[in-house]
Parts: sequence; structure tokens; C-alpha cells
Amino acid sequence: MFVANGYYVLCPMADGVRVTSGAEFGGLSAPPDFRRIRRMVSDARISLPGLDGVPNREWMGHRPALPDSRPIIGRSPRYGNVFLAFGHGHLGLTLSAVSAEIVSTLVAGGEPEFDMGGFAADRF
Repeated sequence: MFVANGYYVLCPMADGVRVTSGAEFGGLSAPPDFRRIRRMVSDARISLPGLDGVPNREWMGHRPALPDSRPIIGRSPRYGNVFLAFGHGHLGLTLSAVSAEIVSTLVAGGEPEFDMGGFAADRF
């Protein structure tokens, strides 16, 4: 459940509810800063009145990004039988259906309806 006025998402998990929001741009060697998300836990209790207890874990992971912010989609330049579709950043879910359609066309031996050069793995 996306809580628009709080800028966070509540996601059901096997052991409770995950509160998640935004991205932290602290650098690869900086320790995680959980202050912002910790403040959102009390807001989450307003959205889900039955939510109680304290967080049982905190997590932060690095999300690699491509320098031009475009995904890599297409046949691997090194292995002809491998197809790539990654690097969608924060738009992974949004672009997943289109990427899947492109990859399925390529796997079936077809050509997409537009030039895929801008998404090639060897464009850098």
C-alpha cells in the first residue's frame, strides 16, 4: 500500500509489514542512515492502526545504476545464446512488461519494431 501523503510504502511480509521509502545517496562507503525511515514507522502506525511492536530488522542495499540511466536490453555481445534485460533502476516494475516483450521477440528470432542500439550492452 502506497501512502502518498507520507511518501512511503507498506508491504506485507511473511513476518510482518515492511516500511520502505525512497533512496539514500550516501556513497558506497558511507554507513546507512535509518533516521528517515525510523520516523516513518510512527506514521505507518496511523495508516495501519493494528501495527505494533518495534522493527525486527533494518536493511539497506546498494542499487547499481548505469551512467546514462537506460537499461541494457538485448543479446549478449559475448554469448549469443544469452539475452540481457537489466539496469532499469527505479523503473524496473514499470518497464518489465515492455522489456519482456522485447526479449521474447529476440529469443523467437524476431526484431523489435525500433532500433535497440541505445540499449545495447556494448554501447559504453
